[in-house]
Amino acid sequence: MYQVVASDLDGTLLSPDHTLSPYAKETLKLLTARGVNFVFATGRHHVDVGQIRDNLEIKSYMITSNGARVHDTDGNLIFTHNLDRDIATDLFGIVHNNPDIVTNVYRDDEWFMNRHRPDEMRFFKEAVFNYSLYEPGLLDPEGISKVFFTCESHEALLPLEQAINARWGDRVNVSFSTLTCLEVMAGGVSKGHALEAVAKRLG
Repeated sequence: MYQVVASDLDGTLLSPDHTLSPYAKETLKLLTARGVNFVFATGRHHVDVGQIRDNLEIKSYMITSNGARVHDTDGNLIFTHNLDRDIATDLFGIVHNNPDIVTNVYRDDEWFMNRHRPDEMRFFKEAVFNYSLYEPGLLDPEGISKVFFTCESHEALLPLEQAINARWGDRVNVSFSTLTCLEVMAGGVSKGHALEAVAKRLG
C-alpha cells in the first residue's frame, strides 16, 4: 500500500513571507526519505513548483494550475486539461482595458501578464519565474492551463466572476484563490480530481 501526502504551497507549506521554513524543508525531506509519496497540489505554475522541488532535492509529483497539469517525479507531464481555445482567447482581452485588473495567463512553460506589476514577484522567493507581456490578439490560445485576474479590490472582481460563469457555465471552473485573485480553469479541473489520478497511478 502506497502512502500519499499532498499539500498546497501558499498558506500551507510557505510561510507568510512566501518562503519555505527550515522546518518545512526538513519535514519534506524526511517524508520522502521514508518512502512517502509527496504531492505538491497548488495553483502555481509547474515551472515554479519544479524549481522548488529540485531545490529541495526530493522526488514528488506535482499537481499545478489547480489540477490542470500533473507531472510525475521525473518531471514528465502525465495529465493536462487546457481551457478551450475560444474561451482562452476571450479571457485574454475580457478586462484588458480595465486599469485596475491585471490578467495573468499560464501557457505551457510560460507566464504572461497584460501589464507590468512588479509586486507580483514577491510570491516567487523560492524560484526564479518571470512573466512576459502580451497583447490579447497576438497570444496563441493553445496550451492554456489557467487564466487569472488580480485586483486590489475583491468587489471589483465579483462582476467578472458572474459574467464568466454566465457566459461559459460548466465549460469553466471559476474560483477565488484569495479575495484579490480570481482564477479560471477548464470545467472539471480540480486538485481533487488530479490527486485521484495520481493515486490510481501509484496503485
